[in-house]
Amino acid sequence: MRIRHTAGAVAASACAAACLAAVAAPPATAAPPFPVDMSCVSPAGDPAPGTPAWFQRDAANEYCASLRNRDQLTNPAFGVGNLSQGASLWADQLAEQVGDGAGHIHGGITTLIPGSQAADPFRTIARWTEEGRGSVVPIKFLADDGAQLRGHIFMPPKTIRKPRAGYPAVVITDGSVQAYENLYFWAAEDLASHGYMVMTYDVQGQGDSDLFPANCPNPADALASCPGVPYQQNYNFYQGAEDSLNFLLSSPRHRFGGSYDPEYRDLNRNEVAIAGHSLGAAAVSVVGQCDTRVKTIVAWDDLDPITEADCQTVNIPKADRTPAAELIHTPALALTNDYLFNTEPMSSPPDPHSKDGGYQQLVKAGVDSEIVAFRGATHLTYTYIPLVFQASELDERMASYYTLAWLDYDLRHRASGYARLTAKAFDSSADTDSIGAGVWDPAKAVPGDPYSGNVPYKIKGIEVKNAVSFYYLSEYALRDPSGALATCADMRRDNCQIPSFGTP
Repeated sequence: MRIRHTAGAVAASACAAACLAAVAAPPATAAPPFPVDMSCVSPAGDPAPGTPAWFQRDAANEYCASLRNRDQLTNPAFGVGNLSQGASLWADQLAEQVGDGAGHIHGGITTLIPGSQAADPFRTIARWTEEGRGSVVPIKFLADDGAQLRGHIFMPPKTIRKPRAGYPAVVITDGSVQAYENLYFWAAEDLASHGYMVMTYDVQGQGDSDLFPANCPNPADALASCPGVPYQQNYNFYQGAEDSLNFLLSSPRHRFGGSYDPEYRDLNRNEVAIAGHSLGAAAVSVVGQCDTRVKTIVAWDDLDPITEADCQTVNIPKADRTPAAELIHTPALALTNDYLFNTEPMSSPPDPHSKDGGYQQLVKAGVDSEIVAFRGATHLTYTYIPLVFQASELDERMASYYTLAWLDYDLRHRASGYARLTAKAFDSSADTDSIGAGVWDPAKAVPGDPYSGNVPYKIKGIEVKNAVSFYYLSEYALRDPSGALATCADMRRDNCQIPSFGTP
């Protein structure tokens, strides 16, 4: 893939030297030298295409899409954490590979590059558990083709009382291009903190999961005959989404892949969601409709429309297959963004409906759905890859907000979830668990603590209409708690029909 040098990328790289110089000699002020740029979530206006104002707004949008990179470069606490986390993960990765032996060669290029599995250094499992925010159990199981898949199960803190029927659960399928599970710990930690059991894992060929299946029809020609080889193909993600679901629902009496969910006693098997990013989003779009055990879907860029033929690409237990006549039945949240990996100029308006195919399919079938397109955001909104691709500052928090609200609404059937999905401004629900990397404030740095001074991002009070894309539509069609249909054709325009059902 060829990376383009665009306005946002140039702006980020051009400021790097000045940013680092300012960090080396921070000003004597209580304010961070490089605070969150709130202009990126202020009213953007509606300039006519082709005018100077149009191009100015577009350039500013590209700049906003690069600011997480700026914050990483100007945050000494992030730099220390990134280096130490990368070294620790490299050591853990080698130890796991030695323990697994030659029969389980771990997958992809991430096993070859020291520190490559580093993500948000403030979101490590050790930091999260040591702060009493929850517990984490490592897992491994054999996929449908015999490849060993590794992952983790995040459990809520002891302060959250377990429901009588057990915790609702979410399985997260990672994205392609070596998007290992660590990049999604933000979602796992946030959801677990709110009472969800969350499973993350690496698909075959990524991270600490196996590169090869158990048996190849023709080992001499592995590329042609081995399922899941080479990595980054659809099979790994689509079948991975199904296999991980099977493992989550396993027990000592009904094992999957030779093992079972160690937390099976605490699981509510009737409240199970699946989420995925990128190729993982495409996978959960299919598995979520084709497997009747899935109650709702969250697709992080993008939710895809599907057909019955898509179901045939995944090995689903016969008893759990959705009848063809009932195929489109599972509600879904779609989150998307203005850009892919790097920004590029928009000289004319794109088709505002070009990202909502999956959403429209559900709406036409009468199934609840919502799509939110984030303004000035990239594909890396949902993954925390340090110092590589462009990403915006606040959209991960917004993704956390909508993901939690959707699951509270559609999995737990809480009126508060619906209220947040249709709200005109963000509340503090995503801020309460905002513990990740943010901007650096020298006034909050403590001598002797290299991790101090980091100020996590907050979004409470930001108006939704200023946070969503002015290029692509954000829409919803939902049943409110009374059963009435609430619709919104354009969340930026407040073109919404929301029935009143009382105080949520």
